[in-house]
Amino acid sequence: MEKALLLTIVIATFYFFTKILEAKYVYKKQEPLKNIVRDTLIVSGCSFLVLFMFFQMSGPIAEILGGGEYAGSVATQAFTGEPEF
Repeated sequence: MEKALLLTIVIATFYFFTKILEAKYVYKKQEPLKNIVRDTLIVSGCSFLVLFMFFQMSGPIAEILGGGEYAGSVATQAFTGEPEF
């Protein structure tokens, strides 16, 4: 969950500054900050939802997208020897 949240913050920050630069240099007019913040919140919500689902995913789709076993998962370990007590 930390990875999804961190990536969401990075995406939202990049989007926010890109929108400000676009309004300033491409359109050459000042867009209201309220609209930029609203759009940034929508983008961050959507990106968090997609990233959270991706990191929770397992199975064939995870193998296609990730190229194999999910990198964050740990193989299940079982004790199979004699107890030493």
